[in-house]
Amino acid sequence: MGLANIEELYNDCLYHIFDFLTTEDRIIFAQVCHRFRQLFINHCAAKYRVYTLDKDSSRLELIQFCICRETVECLTIDLDHFDTARCYRTYGCETPENCFQILCQTLAGMLRLEHLVVKQESMLVTPIQKPFDQILTAVRHLPKLRRLEIRARDDSSFDRVSQLCHLEELQMLVPKISLAALVKCCRSSGNLRSLHLGYACIQKNLSHIVPHCKNLKVLKFGMPANSSEYVQLARLPKLGELSYFGIRRSGSFEPLLSALAAKSQLTHLSIDGGSLTMQETCQLVRIQSLRHFKGFYSTTDCVEMLGCLANLEELCVSIFCPTDISNNLLPIIAKCKNLKLLQISGGNVNTKSLNDAISLRKSEPVALVLK
Repeated sequence: MGLANIEELYNDCLYHIFDFLTTEDRIIFAQVCHRFRQLFINHCAAKYRVYTLDKDSSRLELIQFCICRETVECLTIDLDHFDTARCYRTYGCETPENCFQILCQTLAGMLRLEHLVVKQESMLVTPIQKPFDQILTAVRHLPKLRRLEIRARDDSSFDRVSQLCHLEELQMLVPKISLAALVKCCRSSGNLRSLHLGYACIQKNLSHIVPHCKNLKVLKFGMPANSSEYVQLARLPKLGELSYFGIRRSGSFEPLLSALAAKSQLTHLSIDGGSLTMQETCQLVRIQSLRHFKGFYSTTDCVEMLGCLANLEELCVSIFCPTDISNNLLPIIAKCKNLKLLQISGGNVNTKSLNDAISLRKSEPVALVLK
């Protein structure tokens, strides 16, 4: 039967033929016959709507994935798939560049792609130059791409991230990204709502993004800096969730917390690195909009002050203090009427006295978690 005859068959006949073909034959027919390609896509679309290309993906899976590119909505690319030794072993091709170029050409046709993850979690030996930038260039015109996550172990070029214009969520867990590229990205993606940066991937002047992030609601970062640098972040007009992780100077958040208290719109705050001082806590408890808080302390007096956060719903405290802190937690249980979760890591706690206090509450019970 010739190609012209196949084109004239009814769909049910094509489905019967499809069922009898091997995977290799299905791919061949899909590559030369438009109707069979559409049949192939209809049959395999669900598998590739959310897809991960990893080190164990076979050559046939890659080809099928490329055929179904218009249906892909969420894609994870593990660059270890293109490691030189693995590429030879898996494909038997001359160079990994051939496979990578096929992928980049396929990416440009993923018109439904909404979420892209590109990661490099192990040492990569490959002749491919600037793989992240090549991928970012390939997807720069995709209209539905809203979420981008990049995780890299080694230094690489990420400058092309500034070409993306429709991002709403950006995660850059990388060793380093140029400030200029990040600022351009924030400027071009005016609807950016969430930004997550790896520790110290920006060395200084993170505040330069503030004028271009009018819709940013979530910021997660870690960057050793002076208090004057941190305080500028309070100017983000819609900031509702702020997370900091890693080393910082003692007391460096006092001006920032004071500025956030003046606006009173922050609902989530996590400071995962460095014990909060008494001065910082005095400013922190003024942020009455807070519903979720996580922090580190080395003194019990600061913990007791958290009872002033009347709207608190979840509290996670790590304390490095050998004394019993149960009495310091009682005001929190009594005053925070909306509290649903109290998680304590470290420190000595009298579980019975805390549970007795919780049982006396007239509002919803509190889940007590000790680590």
